[in-house]
Amino acid sequence: MLRFCTFCGKELVAGDYCPSCDRMKSDMGAMRPAGITVLGILHAVAGMILSIGAVMVGVISSMMPSMNYDTMMSVAGGAISALLIVVAVLAFLIAAALFSGKRWGRTIVIVFSIINVVMQGMSIMGGNLFGFANVVLSCIVLYYMWRPHVISYFK
Repeated sequence: MLRFCTFCGKELVAGDYCPSCDRMKSDMGAMRPAGITVLGILHAVAGMILSIGAVMVGVISSMMPSMNYDTMMSVAGGAISALLIVVAVLAFLIAAALFSGKRWGRTIVIVFSIINVVMQGMSIMGGNLFGFANVVLSCIVLYYMWRPHVISYFK
């Protein structure tokens, strides 16, 4: 099995020493790649924003019947609020998996990035030129998740 330095990503040829960055394996053991930390923080922030959004939609939809709006609008708001809560919990789970080096966290990030590239590609074909930035960011994430030092972190 190939082993890679978690600092520079170079393959460890012999023993516990990385000749490229001059570190011992004992120094590398618990190091999380910086990009994974950034992705984990972004997922945690997204979870917080989604949680706040769920509370706001829930509060507004609960006030709708008293403001003479249709009850179906209130029910739809409650369903949207519940969906936002589910997505927020998923974002928090992904953040925890990235911080702790769980393999499934990397897999989910890769799958979501591929889905995002496909969806934004369809959006671009529909005329949304702002989707290019999203495609580029997703491709950067995909490239990063296949870097040797990132793969070795998740093993």
